[in-house]
Amino acid sequence: PEMSSPSGRERRIVTQNKKMLELIKFVENISYSKSTVLIMGDTGTGKEMFARHIHQMSPRAQKPFMAVNCAALPEGLLETELFGHEKGAFTGAIDRKDGKFELANKGTILLDEVTEMSLPLQAKLLRVLQEHEIDKVGGRTSIPVDVRVVATTNRDIKKRIRENQFREDLYYRLNVIPLKLIPLRDRVDDIQTLAEHFIEKHSKGLNKNISNIANETVELLKKYRWPGNVRELENIIERATLICQENTLLPSHLFFDEEEIQIEKTRPLAKFRGTIYDMEKELIAQTLEEVNGNKTKAADSLGISIRTLRNKLASYKNPVEN
Repeated sequence: PEMSSPSGRERRIVTQNKKMLELIKFVENISYSKSTVLIMGDTGTGKEMFARHIHQMSPRAQKPFMAVNCAALPEGLLETELFGHEKGAFTGAIDRKDGKFELANKGTILLDEVTEMSLPLQAKLLRVLQEHEIDKVGGRTSIPVDVRVVATTNRDIKKRIRENQFREDLYYRLNVIPLKLIPLRDRVDDIQTLAEHFIEKHSKGLNKNISNIANETVELLKKYRWPGNVRELENIIERATLICQENTLLPSHLFFDEEEIQIEKTRPLAKFRGTIYDMEKELIAQTLEEVNGNKTKAADSLGISIRTLRNKLASYKNPVEN
């Protein structure tokens, strides 16, 4: 199954992964409330796409959707971007400006990377969530607003609270409905579906006629760790589509660095049966195989000193009888 989210920019959440489909169903169930949603997840997992889907499925769908990147603007600019300012509020404030909260009235506002917001602004945001009104910079009266707030973060928000970088009371206000997105490495069954979707999308844009993806290409994509998640997969497929001159996407079109690919284990340790001594021996043997026998690299990968590694290898050659 594939879920399509209607929007002006044809953004679609494409998935067949069971957990992702459950998330989408959950999102559709909570879209009708006014409750604040906090979407957590790694960079590139589709947090903004989910925020837009919440808006599109809600009774506010025909009203504005405003997105603000809290990490992209310095504190002063972010405040006027969110709440607006009156004419003459500061040097350069030639005209009155409406902030995104006013512009999103009756609709939805997305506060992207909300954990990057400064503490003084967090206090002002908390007041907006509590009182449902905003204060323009240089304004004398509060302005009531009816806005559904969706916030996102790719940070460990509890850690930010412990470090006194994020207000705990604001966290509880935002975290009424928590949503944790799944990284691509945990939804490998979606990689082929997504790759085919992006090939079709970018083939159209580049006037290419790429209709297939080779099995070897799919296998290579499945071995990759995907630190940049779905966004990184789309970028790689877009580049591959641009390079590809045939109608089939081949591994050579991906331009992957071999070191970035997860080398398949000949014997997965998760299913290993034996003593800890045997498991350790197997892990060291696998690691050495992966780094072509380079003991320094193997020791580094295993988190032990080269001396410890040499001692262990020596003990395997001359096991001590108990």
